[in-house]
Amino acid sequence: MNFLCRLILVVLLGMGTAAGAGAASSGPESEEAALYDLRRLGPVDLNPKTLTVEVYVAPLEELQPFRRAFPQVWEKVQAFYRRLGVELVHLPAGARPGPVAPAERLRLEVLPYQEWLHRTYEAFQVAPPFRLSFLAVCRNKYAFAHLPLSVIHFSFRRFHDQVLRPEADSAGQQAHLLAHLLIHELGHLMGLYHTHEFVNDPVEDYLPDRITPNFMSHDLTYPGELGFVPWQRQVVHSYLSKGRVYEQYRRVDFDILRYLERVKEANGFKEPGKRPPESPAG
Repeated sequence: MNFLCRLILVVLLGMGTAAGAGAASSGPESEEAALYDLRRLGPVDLNPKTLTVEVYVAPLEELQPFRRAFPQVWEKVQAFYRRLGVELVHLPAGARPGPVAPAERLRLEVLPYQEWLHRTYEAFQVAPPFRLSFLAVCRNKYAFAHLPLSVIHFSFRRFHDQVLRPEADSAGQQAHLLAHLLIHELGHLMGLYHTHEFVNDPVEDYLPDRITPNFMSHDLTYPGELGFVPWQRQVVHSYLSKGRVYEQYRRVDFDILRYLERVKEANGFKEPGKRPPESPAG
């Protein structure tokens, strides 16, 4: 989910970030700063990892195009993560989730719009008085990765209307764009944040060639393959092996907003002065 979108949601719910900040610390400030120092990830196990992904597609006719495209889409997603040293195992899922768990077993739910909306409200605990405000702030979103739940909720209809219809005119292009979306959202469930959150962290929107988009950017309609930087590979493997990055998230109950606040403070990261345009990527 876009950090700005999440921040406005927190304000709408009247929660603020200060209350969570004190609760997550279990030691002196210097100890917490050292933990969240992303320049020192410590020894990282870069051996290949295996990660199970349940995929649930609601049994509705409107989702048939996704079912038809999925084998080709999944092949592209697997190929990308093999480059990162992660083998994704597809597990067909029923309506009730299996024992999902961070860094072990994830779940993708492809849903009709109303059910997607309901699951999104539940996941973010958006009370009825704030739901219209939430929709206004996040009006062009169609996928949210919920790290605490190890789940991605995806509205195929919104994706079709906002991306596939204007951008893709062939089955191959549609599979390409769907793959980019899933690659991006799965990255969130492996401990990665958007490339545009900070201006002085180790990742940028584009690789050094200035052409290839980073897979955690919002440029997901790129006709070629997405890329990543070595530091992101380190983060993913640290998270999946339950190393330092996993512990960083565990300390804040896998809450991305609180995580970003601690990372910002510990590393001296600065947020951009002007946010990039809103994108449907979560």
